[in-house]
Amino acid sequence: MQNESRPPFFPMMIDIHDKNVLIIGGGQVASRRAKTLLTCGAKVHAVSCEFIDEFPECTEKITRAFEPDDIDSGFIFVIAATDSRETNRLIHDIAKSKGIPVNVSDSQSECDFFFPSLIAHENIAVSVNSAGVSSSLTRRLSDRLRRVWSSWVEEISKSLS
Repeated sequence: MQNESRPPFFPMMIDIHDKNVLIIGGGQVASRRAKTLLTCGAKVHAVSCEFIDEFPECTEKITRAFEPDDIDSGFIFVIAATDSRETNRLIHDIAKSKGIPVNVSDSQSECDFFFPSLIAHENIAVSVNSAGVSSSLTRRLSDRLRRVWSSWVEEISKSLS
């Protein structure tokens, strides 16, 4: 399962609290990404012709087709999560031309970064990522960590007090 042709990615954590992030898409993948970003305090702006019922409330939710001018330098990064390969490629190209990092949900080769699975208890967090090799492996490992993470954090925090 492991991809031996490259080393693991550097797990950089960044502060996105009160920072603007753009998600283009309104389906399951976009919804999961929005929930994670909102958990981390981002100002999530979403554009899609339609949003699934479970899509979280965002800073701004625009119900219409993506327009190239939606991507501007006010965003720290962009998520392309539409169901159209052509649209995702266009989003990638526009973001790259403006120097904005982009994650493209259906193309590992077009990603500047990969979306981790976040496991958090209060402000103590870890993440799991497989560099796009296996989302099912990432999900299973994350689920196992979630079951124990809070108790581990509380146990170790108490021992340090």
